[in-house]
Amino acid sequence: MHTIQKQILARLTFHPGLRYSEIKPTEMEGNLFTYHLNLLIKNDLIAKTGEHLYDLSPHGRRYVDKLSLKHFRPRVQPKIVTLIVCKNDKNEYLLYKRHHQPFYGMCGFPYGKTHLGENLVTAATRELTEKTDLVAHLTHRGDVYLVINDQGELLAHMLCHIFTTSRLKGALRPQTTMGKCFWAKLPLTNGQLMPGVMEIYNLLRKHKSTQKFWAEYRLDM
Repeated sequence: MHTIQKQILARLTFHPGLRYSEIKPTEMEGNLFTYHLNLLIKNDLIAKTGEHLYDLSPHGRRYVDKLSLKHFRPRVQPKIVTLIVCKNDKNEYLLYKRHHQPFYGMCGFPYGKTHLGENLVTAATRELTEKTDLVAHLTHRGDVYLVINDQGELLAHMLCHIFTTSRLKGALRPQTTMGKCFWAKLPLTNGQLMPGVMEIYNLLRKHKSTQKFWAEYRLDM
C-alpha cells in the first residue's frame, strides 16, 4: 500500500469523521492526495459519511485492526483453530497425516482455522466434515494455546478450541493431496506425531467430560 494511503488510514484511525481539509496534509498537491483517497474509497476501506466527511468503512475498520498501529503494516497474529478428537470403540483415535507444510508428513488430530463470523461448533463441524467426510455430535472440552518452534525459529502459534465427538457417522474420506485420515492407538508407534498431540491427549484423559480445561504449551519440533 502506498505511503499516502497509509497516512490517510492512520489519520482516520485516530480521528474518525474528518473533513477532506482535515485529512489532507497542507504541503501535499491536491490531485495526488485525491487520487489516493479515491483508491481507498474504491477498495471499500473509506466511506463518505456526509458532505465532505470521511470515515473508515466497516471493511476499513477490520483492515486496520490487523495492522501494527505503530508502523501501520500487517501484523502476523496467532491462528484460531478448532481441533477435533475422535475415538472409536477400539480405543483408536482419528489422526490426520498432513501432505503439506508446515507439518509435512506428521500426524495429528484434524484441525483447521475458524472463518470470520463462525461460532465454534459450526467451525468444528465444518472442519470435521471437510477433513474426514464424517459427521458427529461435538462437545467443546477446553482450550489449548500452542507455540511451536523449529530449531529456535517460531513455526506455529495457535489457539486451539478442543472438541470431542460422539455418535460418529459416515465413511472415512480416502487419501487426498492435502492429507490422509486413519485410525490408530496413541502413542503412535509408526509415524511422527505433531507437537501438542500427546499433551492434548493427556489433558482429555485427565479431565472429566464436564470439566473445561485450559493449558499453554511451548514446544520444540
